[in-house]
Amino acid sequence: MKRELPLSDDGEIERLVRDFEALSLPRANWTHRAHLAVGVHYVRHRGLDGALQQMRQRLQAYNLAWGDPDGYDEAITASYLCSIAADISADDHTVSMAEQVARLEKRWPSGITPPPRPPSPC
Repeated sequence: MKRELPLSDDGEIERLVRDFEALSLPRANWTHRAHLAVGVHYVRHRGLDGALQQMRQRLQAYNLAWGDPDGYDEAITASYLCSIAADISADDHTVSMAEQVARLEKRWPSGITPPPRPPSPC
């Protein structure tokens, strides 16, 4: 059963990313919101190209560690990261990652909407 983490501040998102990268994040906590939060963190800290590279590497490692070696989908990951980058690019530095994640989760709720179509060009 999935269990959402609060992710109500940037410190919680930083901890999520550390646990995800250390492969210690419980599978139950790897939710749609957690995916969005890691995506926001990577885009903000690495730019789109670096975010895609890091997300690809870390998702594949995480999935393998949890027994799901075929769980990574490049098209879905790239689509979300391109859309995240386009969405948060207009924000200034005062907008927190937690605020961005909350906004994106409202826009793209899990299981309700397909992955966003990336803006062109992406």
